[in-house]
Amino acid sequence: MWRWLVIAAILVSCTGYLIYSATGSSAEYYETIAQLQAHPPNREVRVLGVVQNDIHTAAAGGQVLFSASQGGRALKIAYSGQLPEIFKPGAQVVVDGRPGPGGVFQAQSLQTKCPSKFSSAPPPTSGS
Repeated sequence: MWRWLVIAAILVSCTGYLIYSATGSSAEYYETIAQLQAHPPNREVRVLGVVQNDIHTAAAGGQVLFSASQGGRALKIAYSGQLPEIFKPGAQVVVDGRPGPGGVFQAQSLQTKCPSKFSSAPPPTSGS
């Protein structure tokens, strides 16, 4: 009897560890703009926001300066690098970096979240 309980406990522990390790590494955490502004971290952080209409690109160097907003708060972001094709006002972006001088977030990486390809519109009906 005890032998079966020990084997079951080992199996449950192994299964729990596998589930934890599989989901823990793929989970992505974002700070809100409000959290970032209330408590600027001394480490790199990931922030999610929506690109606003004030995109400015430098002629040389490929640097872009823009604002992202979330929950009524805005954040100025500076990024140097290749921009995704769908980067435009209204697109959701995820930036990794840290707050810099003057309150400008210095992004090391920038990703846009892809919009859904599915429509919620009903399918067309055939006329009879």
